[in-house]
Amino acid sequence: HHVDVINMSFSMKTDSPALAAALDAATKAGIVCVASAGNDGQAIAVWPAAYSYVTGVAGTNDSSSPSTWTNFGPLVSLASPDEGLITTYPKEHYAKMSGTSFAAPQAAAAAALLVDINHRTNQSLAESELKSSAKHLSPAMGLGAGVLDLYEACRTAKQHY
Repeated sequence: HHVDVINMSFSMKTDSPALAAALDAATKAGIVCVASAGNDGQAIAVWPAAYSYVTGVAGTNDSSSPSTWTNFGPLVSLASPDEGLITTYPKEHYAKMSGTSFAAPQAAAAAALLVDINHRTNQSLAESELKSSAKHLSPAMGLGAGVLDLYEACRTAKQHY
């Protein structure tokens, strides 16, 4: 099935050679891969966000401070809000949810918009545009380039197209 972006709202404490191979093949095929950074509140590696060819997304609150549970550090490319988000829920309901599993889809959706703006957008270009347009935070927070700024990311993409 042809897809442009893969969102992975899960994390594993151990590496998986099969997952690594599949995601490596996906990025080589031009698919953008985005994953949640995990909810341990630590600077630890979790997969698939720890793969160098995956955009790892941490979580923030409304004040752009790290969520208490978000993982941080080298695996994080950028962050996105992940506290008290309203989302669909089983049996035709909605619920207020929190966690990096809800931050990653925002970055994945942003990447999909970048692909729509420029059909040549791949993992490297998408991550570069998302990171360069992010709202910068203190590097000490360990949230990569900062908080996702969808408007700036799209504006940057349009300038490069």
